[in-house]
Amino acid sequence: MVWPLLLIVLGLVFLAANLGFIPGVRLVDVLALWPLLLVLIGLELALAHRHPLAALASELGVLAFAAALVILQPAYPQWFSFIAPAPGGSTSVSVPRGSATALNFHLTGGAGTFTLHGGATDLVNVTSDRSDLVLHTSGTRTVTARVDESDEGPRFGGTPSAHVDARLASDVPVSVDVDAGAGEFTVDLSDVRATDARLNVGAASLRLVLPRPSGNVSVTVSAGASSVVIEIPDGVEASVSTSGALMSVRSENPRVAGTQTSAYASAADRVTVRVTAGASSVVIR
Repeated sequence: MVWPLLLIVLGLVFLAANLGFIPGVRLVDVLALWPLLLVLIGLELALAHRHPLAALASELGVLAFAAALVILQPAYPQWFSFIAPAPGGSTSVSVPRGSATALNFHLTGGAGTFTLHGGATDLVNVTSDRSDLVLHTSGTRTVTARVDESDEGPRFGGTPSAHVDARLASDVPVSVDVDAGAGEFTVDLSDVRATDARLNVGAASLRLVLPRPSGNVSVTVSAGASSVVIEIPDGVEASVSTSGALMSVRSENPRVAGTQTSAYASAADRVTVRVTAGASSVVIR
């Protein structure tokens, strides 16, 4: 009876996750309970032939316990060693200023809500509402900081979206690189000394506030079917070019004639934006 019962319980748990009745179930949480399979086999060998009803009741109890662990995902004590540890990650990571004179910042994530702006007390401060942030750094003068969302592995049912907030130092030149899935993005570079920026996102709602440039600052945006709002602060000269299928572009900024501000061509300090997207709308403000 072990295998039929096991398949029935697993099927019911995965079905409940897919229908949204319980939180998403990670495959690693299921595989981590493999010692309970030995318990089930032991009960089957010890009781099934002489006491079949007792064996059935015992096996159902063990399977109910296993299902509860998978669904509730409690914090296990250290001695419960056959439970796999939670994926490595933190809710908050930071990079101290040290002697840094320049920063290369890379943010990689899945679907969710992402905010990036200036005003960090350190060189970089990033927070998330999940324990999924992994930081990699290198360099002392020119610092490269990469923040990734850790991979939780295959999951049955819904995956909760992340809410990530990234703050960068406002007084250090920075190259910005964001690579993420679908979601809502606010990238406010008005208080960031951006030297260049690359934003690669899925189907998204993106609000981009351009930086106050020193020299010619290049900003490239690659997105799926998206709603993109580009805000040009007062005093900033900028050009916005677009490419992609079914793209609509309109300007609500009186300083913009066509796709660029009036003094863009002659400005030494300016921002050049290139947007490549699927079926999208681009609004310049």
